[in-house]
Amino acid sequence: MDDSDNLKKILEQADDAFEKGNWEDAVDFYSRAYGMKQSFSINQGLAAALLNQKNADQAESVILDYFNYYLSDPEAAQLAVDIVIENNDYLLANQMIHFYAENKLSTIEDDFIDNFKTRVKISEDRHSRSFTPKMKIIVKKINSIVTLNVVDQIQLIRSLREFDKEHYLSCTKLLIQNPLLHPLLKSEVIENLFKLGIDEELKMSFYGENKTCNPARLKPIMSSDVYLSMCDELEKLIANSENQVQLENLRSELSLYAALVYPFGSEIIKTPELWTKVFLLRYGLLDESQVGDDPGLSDVEKWIDRFDSLINTFQQ
Repeated sequence: MDDSDNLKKILEQADDAFEKGNWEDAVDFYSRAYGMKQSFSINQGLAAALLNQKNADQAESVILDYFNYYLSDPEAAQLAVDIVIENNDYLLANQMIHFYAENKLSTIEDDFIDNFKTRVKISEDRHSRSFTPKMKIIVKKINSIVTLNVVDQIQLIRSLREFDKEHYLSCTKLLIQNPLLHPLLKSEVIENLFKLGIDEELKMSFYGENKTCNPARLKPIMSSDVYLSMCDELEKLIANSENQVQLENLRSELSLYAALVYPFGSEIIKTPELWTKVFLLRYGLLDESQVGDDPGLSDVEKWIDRFDSLINTFQQ
């Protein structure tokens, strides 16, 4: 039996288990199928099985692989809404609402969006009644977040996803003004505020400087000018590379550099081309003669050393 026949058999078993309401087997079979072939249809089957298994948290992780597809497909969008609300992820729910407000899709009817908004509001109100005591504890921890280790800081910030939009914003304002909070955590918060459509000038501590930014006027990190410029240079310099995995890994690391300077990337990465060359030189993928004696080289090297240290701290 070849792989395609084996996959077909596993999917038939998954569908059968799903129809019978045998959620544990359905999750097992869909997981095996998804490991063999990642596709939107299998993703939906796995997500729906996980939701029925009362595992909304894992179901949400699954749909994020194809989230843009979920947003534009009516049936899949309904599944995504069910998962996000069941998971009490009001950050993502409100980001979805903002997305639909900004993007009129012919496939998504107004009635669906109106119903979604109503469900989010009802769910938020119901959840807040039991969540308020825990919310107060989280808010208190936010004020002293830098006393926690990085893993606990990440978990604390992720716990804010259960906050309604107003309380989420008040907490994130404190986070981005904290001069000691890791830059990668700040950039995640700022990007989330962008996806919420927050349109106001916010104070932010950025490498020792007090700045302001309006999230609504930003771009996502992966669409920022500095990241795209570094990726363009990367492709020029190693255009002949046949190792696509290596290329993706390099792009991923450059995205960390872009995140570390978000949302003021051009103020630090002033010459993305030079940054990319120094970056590749460190991996032995570029000859020193290709970097030359650019007057900005020393400054770039110092920043990259600093960023490497910050990345290492974050990954420990």
